[in-house]
Amino acid sequence: MSEEADSGTVRRPAAGAKPQVKRSSKVSQAEGLGSPQPAASAVASDLEPAPPPRSAAPAPAPAPSDAQEVGGPDGAGAQRITAKTVSINQGGAAEVEAESISITQGGIGAASAEDITISMGGIGQAQADDIAVRLGAIGIARGERVSVELGVVGFAAGNHVSLTQGFARAVMARDVSIRQGAAQAIVAEKVTIEGESGTFLLLARNVEGNVRTVLDWRGALAAGAALGIAVGLLARRKR
Repeated sequence: MSEEADSGTVRRPAAGAKPQVKRSSKVSQAEGLGSPQPAASAVASDLEPAPPPRSAAPAPAPAPSDAQEVGGPDGAGAQRITAKTVSINQGGAAEVEAESISITQGGIGAASAEDITISMGGIGQAQADDIAVRLGAIGIARGERVSVELGVVGFAAGNHVSLTQGFARAVMARDVSIRQGAAQAIVAEKVTIEGESGTFLLLARNVEGNVRTVLDWRGALAAGAALGIAVGLLARRKR
């Protein structure tokens, strides 16, 4: 069915047919290129934080050094130290084992080495080939050569023991040299005395120099005999 108008003929669609809608060219282009992302999404993606960098592999532990230094202004200390060379300055350690040990204004409980040098410090117990103490103190010193200068030693035992302007409670060695010092008891094969020196008990095969001794080997034997007699008498009284 057709209807005529002034400008031409107009055709009506058939019954049941869907009207055709003319699409815009911009929409067609968008469908051909794919759906565009919203602008807000693009801005959000730019603001996302970058992923954290991968953690670097842990560095290998450094190899132990042959030389170790302990101490400082704070007087730091350690429990046990084992190294080739150990230097302690204003610090301390409970136990040290090394080839060479040097102490300056510090202290060690027990030390074992080939060479030990102490300056204004101290060691409780030391065993080494050479032990040198200056302006310090040492409790028990065992070594081939033990020298104490302006210091104090409790017990010194070795091949050669030298005491210079110092004091020793007990010395037992093959060769003992004392220069302006004093010792409470000396047991040695040879004793050399220089300057004004003194000792309470001296037992030696050979003595060189002038020494002031309260008891020599004869006096020690007499004192021991007298002490034995006194102990025997007291034992009889108790019975």
